[in-house]
Amino acid sequence: MEVLCISYYDKFSRFFIGIEKELKKTDPSTQFEILSLYPSGYFYSLFRGVTSTLASFKCWLSAHINRKKYASILSQKKPVYKEFDLDKLIDYQIKLNKNIKRESLLLQAIEYINFIDKKTTTSPDVILLIGDSRLLIDITKIIAKRKGIKTYFVEQGPYNTTFFDTKGVNANSSITGYQPDITENRSFKKEKINQFINRVKDKKYNRLPFYRGFDHILEFLIQHTVLLPPDLKNPATKTYKKAHLLKDLKLVEKEKNVFLLICQVPFDVNLTHHSPFYSSHTQILKDVYTHLPEDSVLIVREHPLYKKKYAKEFYEFISTQPDIYIDTNKSFYEVLEKTHAVIVNNSTVGLEAIIKGKPVLALGNSYYDRSGICLKLQHKNELKELLKEVLHFSAEENKIDIYLYELFTNHLIKGHIIDENLNAAKQIAHKLKTLTLSK
Repeated sequence: MEVLCISYYDKFSRFFIGIEKELKKTDPSTQFEILSLYPSGYFYSLFRGVTSTLASFKCWLSAHINRKKYASILSQKKPVYKEFDLDKLIDYQIKLNKNIKRESLLLQAIEYINFIDKKTTTSPDVILLIGDSRLLIDITKIIAKRKGIKTYFVEQGPYNTTFFDTKGVNANSSITGYQPDITENRSFKKEKINQFINRVKDKKYNRLPFYRGFDHILEFLIQHTVLLPPDLKNPATKTYKKAHLLKDLKLVEKEKNVFLLICQVPFDVNLTHHSPFYSSHTQILKDVYTHLPEDSVLIVREHPLYKKKYAKEFYEFISTQPDIYIDTNKSFYEVLEKTHAVIVNNSTVGLEAIIKGKPVLALGNSYYDRSGICLKLQHKNELKELLKEVLHFSAEENKIDIYLYELFTNHLIKGHIIDENLNAAKQIAHKLKTLTLSK
């Protein structure tokens, strides 16, 4: 079996190599090739004797060499190359960082198209992708579809699981829109769900800091030069120094309705790709607060990796408005207990809140928001009414259980990408073996 993988960092290369090792136990002729966006992924694979290419830097070098060759394409108002709408391809990167030059991204997209087109000339049996949104990933999945190559998307899931899907991840995954059949018997399913959620989680592996450390050092050294591939340029973040002065949750009056707003990483794909109404957390914050019912307070929970790093305007709005508080609890479940309703854009935390019996309002698109287990914003002018409605919303337990059983049984794999014992990789290898045998 020939497998082509696209990796970001060392932890993903490690996961792919885990799949390869398992496959080789029964089929020694299995061949893996890992294309990495970051040096950490490339070197991890290289040091372990796996065919590897640092695709981002390789293609960026080609883009510089061939810049004049593509001048006529770049001069087009709506550039198209090999039937690819180039502006559509780079849309995510533009949203991610408006300071990146459009021409640079267009050149990188063209070289990625050439690179993947050549790599898939003698079609691999399977392509494995981490996520479904980066520039190289987008191009690969389109070319794979054109050439009829079986493609699987891998992404971390809730409750120490891994998504393994043929359609995509997040709002693109296969379970999106699933309608639970409430006539099914749920007693057996309820027991299985509880076992799944409460199972003993695997220990995480000791990740060597060298790999990602090298990524960060290299980026720091070349970030202001033409050497850094444009699709690797992340927006600069600043810590809001006065964040510690913001009001904390302890001041909340008990007689008021307590809404919990869950924030995500600003440049996460869920905000750039699956958020039809909002493009920033400041917009979400202001809109939600403005439309809260009377006698309500809003608790804002920052993403653990992004504390004090949202826009200055975000924190200034919190500091100047009454009845908005920053959640200072270490545990999500501590603040959840004090909450009457949870508001998410499309975070997985929304699913955890639903499981804990809290009413949830989803503002964006996710894999669980169209199954009748939460409220969903369909039109922006409905927000005020939905914020009132969510306080009294209660999803049918049977519907929740049947949805969760479907999710846990048919769409998620036990185990995480960063587990010490790569059980998820072993299960994926088994699924790939089954796929090959069924051909």
